[in-house]
Amino acid sequence: MTELYAFSVCLALGIGGRLLYLAATALARRTDLMPVTVVLDALTVMLIGGGFTAYVILSGVSLAPYMFAALMGGYYLTYRLTRKN
Repeated sequence: MTELYAFSVCLALGIGGRLLYLAATALARRTDLMPVTVVLDALTVMLIGGGFTAYVILSGVSLAPYMFAALMGGYYLTYRLTRKN
């Protein structure tokens, strides 16, 4: 059951990462300043990476490849649903 929880959390982090990236991109486009874009992208990476790291450390699960696959799968799924044609 722990693996199922880890998979679910990583999938949710991937989805949250894409949605956070979309929000940061909209805000950066609105300000139209390069430093704002760089800071928002760095904050997005730190929040998602920090959340992933905190989950692994605090839950005590062993790091497994399916966690990275779920993280990227959640991001990719959301990317496919939110992309512009």
